[in-house]
Amino acid sequence: MARRLDGIGVSVFEQPLPANDIAGLRRLREHSPVPVALDESLRHPSDLATFVRLDAVDVAIAKVQRSGGLTLSRRLCSLAEECGVRLMGSGLTDSDLGLAASLHLFAAYGIDTPVDLNGRQFVESPYAVETVRVVGGKAYVPDTPGLGVVVNETVVRKLSVDILEHWR
Repeated sequence: MARRLDGIGVSVFEQPLPANDIAGLRRLREHSPVPVALDESLRHPSDLATFVRLDAVDVAIAKVQRSGGLTLSRRLCSLAEECGVRLMGSGLTDSDLGLAASLHLFAAYGIDTPVDLNGRQFVESPYAVETVRVVGGKAYVPDTPGLGVVVNETVVRKLSVDILEHWR
């Protein structure tokens, strides 16, 4: 399959095997003319370290939400840079806050290839007063303090749920 994908100009082979199949990914990488990109395999920077050590990755896909936030995502991106692993960006169906966090991470690490981000078309963020500007399918990194998303705290309080109330 990798040879067929190469023949039609595919630039990366994303997560072609199960996330924990390190031996299989290494074998595939040895024989694939298309760079092997890992996504679901990389939940933590230590996962990337393992795949690098075992020579089983060409491209690391950074995903803020999968890594649990910006701190671990930054560690993963820094490790990829240090190891010479190419970076790509992706996201899940994100709120405006998640979208802004991803844009900041990608900008900080020079990930400027088209990235797979979505959210607004699926998830409303009624608490966001000022948010990420999206024009013609292109999202712009906010340039105001913090993540660049202004949150209406009154709306957040109104939408919040007291989880302890459900346990009483």
